[in-house]
Amino acid sequence: MVNDGLVERFIVQELSPHVRKVLKEALQQRAGSDKILARQCEFNCFDIEFDFLKDVVVVQDVLGSGEESSVEMPISDFVILCGLNER
Repeated sequence: MVNDGLVERFIVQELSPHVRKVLKEALQQRAGSDKILARQCEFNCFDIEFDFLKDVVVVQDVLGSGEESSVEMPISDFVILCGLNER
């Protein structure tokens, strides 16, 4: 189940132009090489982990705890929600 509140908080609190650039670079690295299986990006309040084998991303609130502090979703949905497909 997708915790929309957690993803929304990430977008509002953390998704600056710099963070967007870092995430795009992680996705571009994968596009350039099938040998890259995962990428983890650590930011102030959230960690983002791409699992390219499963085609999912985990968004984790590093200040939270329990099940509500992380959410797994398809990478394609995350890309759209965060506007990472825009130039």
